[in-house]
Amino acid sequence: MDSVWGELEHEAERALWADFAATFGFRAGTEPSDWPAIDEPVPSLTWDLAQVFAAGDRFTELARPVAQVVCDVLRACTVPDESVIHHDWVHPSVVFRPHRVIRVDDVANWETSLFPNGDYSIFVACDLAFGVLGHPWEQSLCFFGAPAVEAVTEVNTGRLTTLLRRDGQPTSIP
Repeated sequence: MDSVWGELEHEAERALWADFAATFGFRAGTEPSDWPAIDEPVPSLTWDLAQVFAAGDRFTELARPVAQVVCDVLRACTVPDESVIHHDWVHPSVVFRPHRVIRVDDVANWETSLFPNGDYSIFVACDLAFGVLGHPWEQSLCFFGAPAVEAVTEVNTGRLTTLLRRDGQPTSIP
């Protein structure tokens, strides 16, 4: 199987990151006053992952199906051989080829690349039409853009259960 990940030239990486950050108003932050990390567009759906992070020894067991949803959504939003960009605000951005992944276990270190475990996990279409943003401190996962929202609505069979926001607006008052 060909590589799931691909390198980007430095200038392309910088330009893609700058476009994403400017379009969605990305702001890194560890405090609740800094959240969400982007201006969540319409349409978008953001789910709470706190129960996964609190799972202790069961983290991998509970994170795996969530990471699988991310893979399934990205595959549903792309055609074979189409790539998306994976941004990480600390590490270099790379190309991700979702059709080369059927099961998350096929991706080395999926616990940190496909799930926001320690770093932001940001997947976005090259044209910014859709994406998935995992927030490690808010412990959330946002699907944005019509293709991603439609796909997550279809593939999420109870793996994501607590909706935090719809179209950037809270779904309930805490």
